[in-house]
Amino acid sequence: MVGFVWTLLAGFAVGTPAVTVGLSLSLPGPVALFAVLLGAACCVVFAVFAMERARLRWQSWRARRKSSGIRAGSPGSSVGGAPSGGAAPVGSPSGDRLASTAGRRARRVFERYGVVGFGIVAPALFGTWGSSLLGAALGIPRWRLIRWLMAGVTLWCTVLLVASDAAFDAFGIG
Repeated sequence: MVGFVWTLLAGFAVGTPAVTVGLSLSLPGPVALFAVLLGAACCVVFAVFAMERARLRWQSWRARRKSSGIRAGSPGSSVGGAPSGGAAPVGSPSGDRLASTAGRRARRVFERYGVVGFGIVAPALFGTWGSSLLGAALGIPRWRLIRWLMAGVTLWCTVLLVASDAAFDAFGIG
């Protein structure tokens, strides 16, 4: 029972690599996989909801700041409250952060592979915490993000379980 709890906590803290923790604590493979997936699910849900809340608060703060700057006649605005100097108004397509060359490239990649590709590949590239925070910061709908991230975590945990179990057998560990 203690090994299961430690593996669950390791799954929450580090995600996919925690499978080896469960195996090294002499847990059977399926039990270690279940503990890591349970811990990773808690991590993904917590991180997605926390980042979504932070992103929404930041967006509302930024919108309030920009609207108060325009109303107060900030140096970047002209008499009618319209921005001067060719600056794009808030919410216009040219004021979008993804309008740069790199941003357009990122948008094309995301549109091509979507949430499914992100959810499957991101846990291997960015880890459980990183992919959860990045996906929520990008504004991916939370339940689609959670569902596909958990599919990716399950895939990579299973791959790591099979590889670790084979390596432990080859070297006579455990």
